[in-house]
Amino acid sequence: MTVFERIESAACGCDDLHRPGALMPVHEAVAAALALVTPIAQTEEVTLDKARGRCLVAPVLARSDMPRFDNAAMDGYALRYADLRDRALLPVQGVCAAGDAPTPLTTGTMMRIFTGAPIPEGADTVVMQEAIERSGDHALVTGPVRVGSHIRKAGNDQRCGDVVLAPGLRLAAKHLAICAGAGAGYVTVRRQLRIALVLSGDEITPAGEPVQGGAIWDVNTPMLRALCQDAGADIVAVQQVPDRRAALVATLADLSGKVDMILTSGGISVGERDPVKPALRDLGARIAVSGVAIKPGKPVTVSQLGTSVILSLPGNPVAAFVTWHVLGRPLVDRLSGAAPSSARRHVRAAAPIPHRPGRCEYRPASIIGYDGQGIEIAACAPNVNSANLGPLAAADGLILIPADTEQVAVGDMLEFLPI
Repeated sequence: MTVFERIESAACGCDDLHRPGALMPVHEAVAAALALVTPIAQTEEVTLDKARGRCLVAPVLARSDMPRFDNAAMDGYALRYADLRDRALLPVQGVCAAGDAPTPLTTGTMMRIFTGAPIPEGADTVVMQEAIERSGDHALVTGPVRVGSHIRKAGNDQRCGDVVLAPGLRLAAKHLAICAGAGAGYVTVRRQLRIALVLSGDEITPAGEPVQGGAIWDVNTPMLRALCQDAGADIVAVQQVPDRRAALVATLADLSGKVDMILTSGGISVGERDPVKPALRDLGARIAVSGVAIKPGKPVTVSQLGTSVILSLPGNPVAAFVTWHVLGRPLVDRLSGAAPSSARRHVRAAAPIPHRPGRCEYRPASIIGYDGQGIEIAACAPNVNSANLGPLAAADGLILIPADTEQVAVGDMLEFLPI
């Protein structure tokens, strides 16, 4: 078994072995990008229906024991276990359902009870209905019974005052369930991250509209909008600018300070029609990352202009997708105050993968099964073009091929980043 990648930091350090030109290793690029930003300071209190995707600032405390009272774990009959020592046939005193406030149980009787209903005072056991034969106002216990069975005790899930959620969580459905169960109808979260999308390219046309000449449909706007929203951000502006340096300078200058992050796409290389880096220099932006030893997405750039961080992604959709996950999502998480993600894991290669040493490479991959040890097996296309969207359709994540690797063999273990 060969392990090409140890999950220790944001990405492998093996890029140092092959560092073409001034390209930064991925782990250095991530560190430099994160060093630019600090979590948003502003917080707010929101209701649970507005909390999904937001980052928790204050701990959530249980407002009572959970459950608040002893209750039935299943439909059946509540009784005193001691009463069964004398006889198995007992009169039925009444019925208790969820939401009821039952009367105390009279000695020598049982009470019909339903799942979630409070245990009446005096009862200490619930007999499931399958072990009961009912005859009019009496019921016969026909099966074995253990004292205390089928009762959920008060406070066995959480006690009043317990911390049920700690700060730093990005709230998902399961967390909202815990909040509601703890009686917390409001949570304190960081102010939602504000992002502006700036698309550079004379050739892009909104999807669905007619295309002529050399025009292409705009893939990155809907893709990046969705990725930002999945990360809990608020997209406050979407602007398309021509491949003109002056136009981009004006747009970036206008947005700077109004948003937390400016996400640009396209125009990031070094050609005459690539205005992003010249525009950043014109504006005096602090450029922390300018080119990374990664495939696809080598030209990716991270800078700061005033109070706004600017993440400049390549125009090719797969390159933009990859660099968003490698650099963009960690930046959003840092700004939002979310705890660092630990979703990366190891998988085995399903087939040989050729690779040209020099840059680490992220390839879309799908999980196709498990080996004899229960480790996931991932398959990917033998060659990937950063402009081809097809491999993303079935992808479950991205596999990382380290920079110094010439060939991945069947069964080799690689780092896997879920998407």
